[in-house]
Amino acid sequence: MNPQQAHELVRAVFGDRVHAEVTGFPGGNLSLTVTGSRHSATVDGHPDTGWAYTIDPAEDDGFTGHDQAAGTLEEALRDIHERLAG
Repeated sequence: MNPQQAHELVRAVFGDRVHAEVTGFPGGNLSLTVTGSRHSATVDGHPDTGWAYTIDPAEDDGFTGHDQAAGTLEEALRDIHERLAG
Protein backbone atom coordinates (compact mmCIF):
# COMPACT_ATOMS: atom_id res chain seq x y z
CA MET A 1 0.00 0.00 0.00
CA ASN A 2 1.29 3.43 -0.88
CA PRO A 3 0.26 6.87 0.45
CA GLN A 4 -2.16 7.50 -2.44
CA GLN A 5 -3.93 4.19 -1.79
CA ALA A 6 -4.17 5.07 1.90
CA HIS A 7 -5.75 8.45 1.02
CA GLU A 8 -8.26 6.67 -1.22
CA LEU A 9 -9.13 4.24 1.57
CA VAL A 10 -9.68 7.09 4.04
CA ARG A 11 -12.01 8.75 1.52
CA ALA A 12 -13.87 5.45 0.97
CA VAL A 13 -14.46 5.03 4.72
CA PHE A 14 -15.04 8.65 5.79
CA GLY A 15 -16.05 10.45 2.60
CA ASP A 16 -15.17 14.12 2.61
CA ARG A 17 -15.82 14.56 6.34
CA VAL A 18 -12.16 14.30 7.39
CA HIS A 19 -8.73 15.52 6.39
CA ALA A 20 -5.97 12.93 6.14
CA GLU A 21 -2.23 13.40 6.13
CA VAL A 22 -0.28 10.32 5.07
CA THR A 23 3.47 9.89 5.33
CA GLY A 24 5.17 6.96 3.60
CA PHE A 25 8.54 5.60 4.65
CA PRO A 26 11.15 3.71 2.57
CA GLY A 27 10.39 0.36 4.25
CA GLY A 28 6.71 0.58 3.31
CA ASN A 29 5.46 1.80 6.69
CA LEU A 30 2.78 4.47 6.68
CA SER A 31 1.78 7.03 9.26
CA LEU A 32 -1.64 8.66 9.03
CA THR A 33 -3.33 11.49 10.86
CA VAL A 34 -7.08 11.66 10.31
CA THR A 35 -8.72 14.86 11.51
CA GLY A 36 -12.41 15.69 11.66
CA SER A 37 -14.23 18.68 13.07
CA ARG A 38 -14.17 17.38 16.67
CA HIS A 39 -11.91 14.33 16.75
CA SER A 40 -8.64 13.01 15.38
CA ALA A 41 -6.86 9.70 15.12
CA THR A 42 -3.33 8.57 14.40
CA VAL A 43 -2.56 5.32 12.65
CA ASP A 44 0.84 3.72 12.09
CA GLY A 45 1.71 0.44 10.46
CA HIS A 46 2.63 -1.70 7.52
CA PRO A 47 0.44 -3.95 5.34
CA ASP A 48 2.51 -7.01 6.29
CA THR A 49 2.58 -6.48 10.06
CA GLY A 50 -0.64 -4.67 10.95
CA TRP A 51 -1.79 -1.27 12.12
CA ALA A 52 -1.88 0.42 15.51
CA TYR A 53 -4.00 3.47 16.23
CA THR A 54 -5.15 5.96 18.82
CA ILE A 55 -8.30 8.05 18.78
CA ASP A 56 -7.99 11.59 20.16
CA PRO A 57 -4.39 11.23 21.32
CA ALA A 58 -3.34 13.56 24.13
CA GLU A 59 -0.66 16.11 23.36
CA ASP A 60 1.68 14.49 25.88
CA ASP A 61 1.25 10.95 24.46
CA GLY A 62 4.19 11.51 22.11
CA PHE A 63 5.60 8.18 21.01
CA THR A 64 4.26 6.10 23.88
CA GLY A 65 2.43 3.74 21.54
CA HIS A 66 -1.14 3.14 20.48
CA ASP A 67 -3.96 1.60 22.45
CA GLN A 68 -5.72 -0.21 19.56
CA ALA A 69 -4.57 -2.59 16.82
CA ALA A 70 -5.97 -4.02 13.60
CA GLY A 71 -4.79 -6.45 10.94
CA THR A 72 -5.54 -4.15 8.02
CA LEU A 73 -5.68 -0.41 7.50
CA GLU A 74 -9.29 -0.68 6.37
CA GLU A 75 -10.20 -2.48 9.61
CA ALA A 76 -8.47 0.25 11.65
CA LEU A 77 -10.21 3.06 9.73
CA ARG A 78 -13.64 1.41 9.98
CA ASP A 79 -13.21 0.95 13.74
CA ILE A 80 -12.17 4.60 14.11
CA HIS A 81 -15.21 5.66 12.06
CA GLU A 82 -17.55 3.48 14.13
CA ARG A 83 -16.19 4.76 17.45
CA LEU A 84 -16.44 8.40 16.37
CA ALA A 85 -19.96 7.94 14.99
CA GLY A 86 -21.22 6.13 18.10
